[in-house]
Amino acid sequence: MIFWMMPDNSTLTQRMIEKFLTDFKKHNPGLSINIRVINRRTLWTKMFTLKHEIGRAGCPDIIAFPHYWTNLLVKANILQNLTELDKLLRVDNCLDPLKPFCYKKDTGDIYSYPWWMDITALHYREDHLKLITSKPEELLNTWPGFLEACARLKEYFSGQEDYYPVQNNDWRGSLSYRSALPCVWGRGADIYNEDGSVSGLGTEQFLAGIEDFIELAVKGYMPILRERSSNGAISCGKSSIMLTRRQGITMFEGKEADFKVRTLPIPKTGAEHINYMSGVNLGIVRGSANVQPALDLIKWLTRPEKQIEYASMTEVFPALEGSFESFLLASPQRIRNYAHIIAGARTMRNHIASGTVMEVLGNIMSKAASAIVMNQYSPAILESELKKGDEEVNNILHLYNE
Repeated sequence: MIFWMMPDNSTLTQRMIEKFLTDFKKHNPGLSINIRVINRRTLWTKMFTLKHEIGRAGCPDIIAFPHYWTNLLVKANILQNLTELDKLLRVDNCLDPLKPFCYKKDTGDIYSYPWWMDITALHYREDHLKLITSKPEELLNTWPGFLEACARLKEYFSGQEDYYPVQNNDWRGSLSYRSALPCVWGRGADIYNEDGSVSGLGTEQFLAGIEDFIELAVKGYMPILRERSSNGAISCGKSSIMLTRRQGITMFEGKEADFKVRTLPIPKTGAEHINYMSGVNLGIVRGSANVQPALDLIKWLTRPEKQIEYASMTEVFPALEGSFESFLLASPQRIRNYAHIIAGARTMRNHIASGTVMEVLGNIMSKAASAIVMNQYSPAILESELKKGDEEVNNILHLYNE
């Protein structure tokens, strides 16, 4: 059986998942599981050729993918209808924002099952922020206050080599379009309108939201497109703040930690805090010769105790309500940190074009990052790229809505 998954634990993913599956393999001695770790961008590319590989050697039996890809993969006739395999299968206990993404749209048929989820939050070193303000949470409440904190930190640590106020957690070291979404939503904008018929990339509010996030790189508060080893890192004092979707349990709750980290919602660019929630779902590829073992593995991976175990190992969160609540209740600190953050959680609109449109936004952010590194960036460049992106997204929406 072949299992395609994304690098949930960076370069350690292969070793980690092999160890994690030891118990499952023990109870299924005749089953061979071939794990292939594929990054998100490569996985996206493979989705467009996968339907032509079904039934051939090397075709996966199970794939793990971003939750908002489900309807596109259904439309492409790649995923097996899980409800047909097990009439008793339910996702009623999935966290509400992610629940619609398990179904074929406008039906009760489940095509993917939630494995884990993450949510954006701001984490800051308490010792660093105390050096520049007596009220860090008040300063970090709004985006302008956040930028002011970055300016003060940059000045305070000006003599420290390779220091940046904000650690860049994008795996490419670029500008993360997913991390920019709370800024966009806070401005009252979105990638497209509610019924998915019109792009939102060309609006003034969308431009302002993207500019909010990009300003971190423009002003030198966050490193971009640099070797990962030279990036400012919060763990070694080379940065003071992280904007990340991972919960950082090993760093933030470790008893032996040399410093304390506090967790807050993403600073608001508008009237309220909005935090981006995303998930990874599991699906079975249509035509798989290992349908029953694949379904058994999905059920095993999504058991409450297994979701909690995997979440702890990879610094994410369980995607099912009971597992998520148990995970939070295991630590008073997690409850304090995430009660307000979860309340302000939001995810992508459930539209077949969401995956494609996010790739368009990712390309725009990559071009902006390159322009910044080459000292060629200006707001006019971003405005021009968003205008092109707006036209492209409108064409995509028109195509998918036909």
